[in-house]
Amino acid sequence: MEDKLNSWPDDPPASSRQLRLLAMAASDFFDRSIEELRERKRTPDRVWMRAVCMWIARDAGYTFNSIGEWWNRDHGTVINAVDLVNDLREQKPAYDKQFRQFALFANKYIRRHKHAPSPSTRTCKKK
Repeated sequence: MEDKLNSWPDDPPASSRQLRLLAMAASDFFDRSIEELRERKRTPDRVWMRAVCMWIARDAGYTFNSIGEWWNRDHGTVINAVDLVNDLREQKPAYDKQFRQFALFANKYIRRHKHAPSPSTRTCKKK
């Protein structure tokens, strides 16, 4: 049995629940649907909204790959998004202000919704 377990990674897959809650907060804050935020469109407003979410997710400890998977992007896009947020916040005060406002909003939103049951949650009993 131990040989079979050696092929399994040490850590189980991370939950994407917080990523979904972060996207829901962005949807509410920016007044866009989650589908719109996840679309492939690269207009500056959409890129900014996604990039802020990616930055916050990265700060929360998610990997570039897991963030990219949730947003249907590759890890390189997430790296660029984090750099973009850092650059815009440093160079343009209005972006820094909106980032800080959204970060506070998202934090409160996630705490408020964190323990609410997920629509896809099913009860499983351990045998």
